[in-house]
Amino acid sequence: MRASDAPPAGGHDACNAPVLPLRLLLRFADAAWERRFVAHYAGTYFRFAQASLLLGLSLIVGDYLVDCLAHRAGGANLLRLTVAAPVLLAALAYSLQPRWRRHWQPVMAGFIVTAALCLFVILVRIDAEGGSGLQTWVGVLNFTFLQFYCFVVLGVQFRFALVSGLAILAAFEYALWAHAGLSPGLAAYWSYHVLTLFVLAAGIGWWREFLLRKEFVARAALDDSRAAAERRAQRLAHYDETTGLPNRRLFAELVVPALERARRSGTGCAVLHVEIEHLGKVHEAYGRGQGDAVLAGIAQRVRSLIRGGDLAAVEQAAERPGVLARLGDNAFSLLIADLDCQERASLVSQRLMAAVMQPVTVDAPAQPLQLSASIGVAMFPGDAQDAAGLLRCAELAARAAQGAGGGRHQFFDEALNARHRDRMRLESELRQAIDGGQLCLHYQPKVDARSGRIVGAEALVRWQHPVRGLIAPGSFIPLAEESGLIVPITDHVLHAACGSLRRWADRGLPALPLSVNLPAVSLADAGLLERLDALMQQYGVRPERLVLELTETMLLRDVAAAVELLARLRARGFGLSLDDFGTGYSSLSYLRRLPMSELKIDRSFITDVARGGRDGALAAAVITLGRELGLQVVAEGVETAEQSAFLLARGCTLQQGYLFHRPLPREQFERLLEGQRTHAIEAQAGA
Repeated sequence: MRASDAPPAGGHDACNAPVLPLRLLLRFADAAWERRFVAHYAGTYFRFAQASLLLGLSLIVGDYLVDCLAHRAGGANLLRLTVAAPVLLAALAYSLQPRWRRHWQPVMAGFIVTAALCLFVILVRIDAEGGSGLQTWVGVLNFTFLQFYCFVVLGVQFRFALVSGLAILAAFEYALWAHAGLSPGLAAYWSYHVLTLFVLAAGIGWWREFLLRKEFVARAALDDSRAAAERRAQRLAHYDETTGLPNRRLFAELVVPALERARRSGTGCAVLHVEIEHLGKVHEAYGRGQGDAVLAGIAQRVRSLIRGGDLAAVEQAAERPGVLARLGDNAFSLLIADLDCQERASLVSQRLMAAVMQPVTVDAPAQPLQLSASIGVAMFPGDAQDAAGLLRCAELAARAAQGAGGGRHQFFDEALNARHRDRMRLESELRQAIDGGQLCLHYQPKVDARSGRIVGAEALVRWQHPVRGLIAPGSFIPLAEESGLIVPITDHVLHAACGSLRRWADRGLPALPLSVNLPAVSLADAGLLERLDALMQQYGVRPERLVLELTETMLLRDVAAAVELLARLRARGFGLSLDDFGTGYSSLSYLRRLPMSELKIDRSFITDVARGGRDGALAAAVITLGRELGLQVVAEGVETAEQSAFLLARGCTLQQGYLFHRPLPREQFERLLEGQRTHAIEAQAGA
C-alpha cells in the first residue's frame, strides 16, 4: 500500500466501513476516506485525463484540417484552432505540474467548460459563414462528444463532471434555440436527442464512480487489515505485549546510537539490569494474569521514574534520561545516558529498588504485596564497548546480587566475569562427565551404634574429574539444579544404586537398604513411579531395599501432591526418609500426614548436642517424636564419641558420620561388607 493509502490519523478498519449513500453527488461521509479515495485514484486517472487532453487537441486540429479541405473555411475555423486549442494546451501544462494537482478536478472542469464555450462561439460563427456548425447533425455530434469527453477527462469524482456537463448542455441549448436559426420543432428534436445522450452519459459516469468507490472500500479494508497485521507483527517483534516496553531486540537497537553519542562526546553510560525477585510465587499463588498485572504495574512505575524529574535530575544535560526494556519473565534493563560515575549509578539503583518495593495490590484477593529487586550495573566504556557486552555484564552483576541475598545492587567487575566463565566451563564439563561416565557413587554406612554393625548405607554421588580430581557434590549439585542437569544425574545415581544392590545380592553380601537422595524436580515428575518400577524389574531388586530421601523443604512446597506421591511410593514398597528434619519450616501436622518410614536428624543439631542446652533438647525431642510416630530415627553427622553416647542415651541407635566411616568408594565399602559377613559367620561358628 502506498503512503497515500495509509490509514488516516483516526484509524479505520473493516468493521468501520465508511458510509456510501446511493445519492446523486457521490461523496464519502468521512472526509478522511474521501481524501484517501482521491489520493488512491488520482494518479491513475490523471494519466487518462492527460491522454484525453491530447485526444481533444488532435480532434480540434483534425476538424480544422477537414473544414479547410471541405469548405475552405475562413476566420471561424481558424478561430477554433487559435482559441480552443490553447485552452486544452493550458490544461495539459497544468496537469504536468505536481504542485498544482491538489484540486485538479475542479480546475480541469473549468478548463473543459471554457473550451466548450469557446467552441460554441466558434460553431455559431461557422454556421454564419456557411459551414457545418450547430445547424447540422455534425454539430450535434460534436456537442454529444463534448459531454462524454467531459466525463472521460475528469475521470473520477462524478459531481465535477456533472457540473461541467450541465454547463455545456445549458450553453448548447442556448445556442440551439437562440443562434442556430432552427425551427422550434427541429430545435426541440435536437434538444431531446442531446438531453437523452446527456442522461445516458451521466448515468454511466455515476454508476462507474459508484462501483469505483465500492471497490475502494473493499480494497481499503483489506489494506487496512493487512497494515494492522503488519503493525502488530512489527510491535510483537520489538515490544513486550504485557508491559508495552521494548524487548531485547529493540533495546539493542536503541542502545547503539546512545553509545555512539557517548563515544563521540567522551561521556559514559550505564546499563542497569533489574531482576524482580519472587515474582514466580505471585504467578503460582494468584495466577498468570495477576502476575502479569503486577509486572505491568511495576514497569509503569519504573517508566514513570525514568520520565520524571527524579531520575532525570541525575543528569540535567541528558537528552534522553533512559531507555527501559523488558528482557525476561521478571527482568528489566535500563540504559542511562550521560552517567559516567558509579556514585550516580548507585543513586539510580537505589531509587529503582525503592520504586519496586512499593506495595502492589492484587485484585483477588485485594491485598498488598511487596516485592524486591536485585540490580546489576555495567558501566560504559569501562566494562564493555557494545550493547551485547554491557547487557551480559549487567546480567552477571544482577545474578551475583541475587546470590548475595537479593534486594541490593552490585557493579560488574572482572572477578564476576571470571566466576561466570568458570561456571560455564564447569557446566560444560559436567555435561561431558554425565556422558563420559565420570560420575561415581560413594557409600556412607549407617551403623547401629550399640554393636558397630552396618545396617544400611547412603549413596552419595561424586565427580571423578580427570584434572581436578574427586569433586564433592556441594561443588556441582547446585549448578546441576540450576542448569537442569540434575535430572540425568539422578537417573545415573538410581541406576548405579540399583546396580550395586544387585551386585551385593549376587555376591552374597548382607542385604542392606540403600538410600538415594531425590531432587525437588522429582516430585513434579509424572514418570517417576514408572521409571522406578522399570529399574526394579531391570535389576531384579526388591523395592524395600531402595530408600528415597527427600528434604523437608521439598515436601512442604505442595503438601497435598507430596502426600499423594509418597503414598503411592510406599504402596509399592519403597522406603521413604525425611532428610534434614528441623532445618525447614517444620510442622507436626504435615509430618503426621507424610507416609515416611525414616526420620533423619540434621547434622546442625548434632554438632553441640553433647553440651546439652537447646540443641540437645531439640535432638531429644526429635528422637522421641520419631519413636512415637513409629519412624526409624537416624542421626547424621556424628563425629565424636560424646555425640554418639548422648544419642544412644536418648534411644537413637542408628547413626551416620565420620566417627564410624567416611563415604567410601564401592570397592572399599564392599570390603567392609565382606568383613562383616565373615565376622558374622565366625560368630555363628563359635556359637
